[in-house]
Amino acid sequence: MVWRCLVLLALVYGEPCQERLADEPVVQFTAEACTCCYDLDEFIQDNDYVYVLFYSPKGRLNIDISAKFEQLAREWKWSRIHFGRIDVDKDRAMSKRWVESNMVPTNVMYKYGRPVEVKPKDFEVIRDKYQGSPDGQKWMLTKYMGEDAQGPVLQGSNLHYATVLPSVKTYKKFLKGHQVSIVGYFKREADREHKAFMEAIWRLFQGEDADRDEIVAVAAVAFLPDIMKQAGVTAPSLELYMHGKAISQGATPDKWSVKAVVDFIQQFNVLNEPDADAPKGEL
Repeated sequence: MVWRCLVLLALVYGEPCQERLADEPVVQFTAEACTCCYDLDEFIQDNDYVYVLFYSPKGRLNIDISAKFEQLAREWKWSRIHFGRIDVDKDRAMSKRWVESNMVPTNVMYKYGRPVEVKPKDFEVIRDKYQGSPDGQKWMLTKYMGEDAQGPVLQGSNLHYATVLPSVKTYKKFLKGHQVSIVGYFKREADREHKAFMEAIWRLFQGEDADRDEIVAVAAVAFLPDIMKQAGVTAPSLELYMHGKAISQGATPDKWSVKAVVDFIQQFNVLNEPDADAPKGEL
C-alpha cells in the first residue's frame, strides 16, 4: 500500500449535504446521482483532519482493509478526524484524479486541506508491527496529523475533543493549564459510560448548536487509578474544574446517557467565557 502526495482536483456531483451526519462514522463519496452527496474537495477544505479510503469491494485485501478502516472509524467516531471512502469501481473517473489504479486499496490523510505524505519506513511499521490494524493507523494518524502542543505525552491531543491523560503529572498540568476543564474518569475505554461521555463532548463542541468560536472549555479522560486517587473520585465519574478547582462538588449525571451528560455539563455554563463573579454551580 503506497501513500502519495495528491493534487486536490476531485469533485463529487449531486446535491451536497450541508452537515456531517453524526450517525455516520464513514462518509461515502460518490459521483453517482443521489439526493445527499458529499463533495470531496469541499469536504477536505472544510475539515482540518480527513482520512479517506480508496477501495474496491472485490478481493480479500480490499475486504480486510475496509473492515479495519471501518473499525477505526467506529473507535474514533467522536474524534476531530472525519473519515470518508470512495469505491473506485463505481467512481473510476474521480478516483483516477487522486490515485493510480495499482494503488488501490490505499488510505490518504489530509491535514488543513493538503494531502500528507508518509515516509516509507513508517509503512513498514504499520505492516510488520501492526499488520494494518486500527492501532497501527491510530499511531500513524497521531504521528503525522498530531500536534505536540503540550509536550510529547499529549502528542495528538489536537485530534480529539477529549484528551487521554497518561499520568498524574500530566493530569495536574492539564488542570493547572486551563481556565475551564471537563474530566471524565472511567475504568475502561469500552465502558458504556465512557462512550456516552465521548459522544456528549462531541455534541457539545461540534454539534449543530455549538458556538465553536466561543468555547473556552477543554475536555479530558482519565483511566489510571492513580489519577482517580489524586482527584478523590471513583469511576465512572465526571468533574468540572475552574482554574484547577472542582466546581461540580462530586455531583454526577443522573444516568450515563448522552443527553444526561450533555445536560449535566450545560447546567454549569462553563463551555463559553465564564462569569468570574458567578457562584459555584451557576458559572
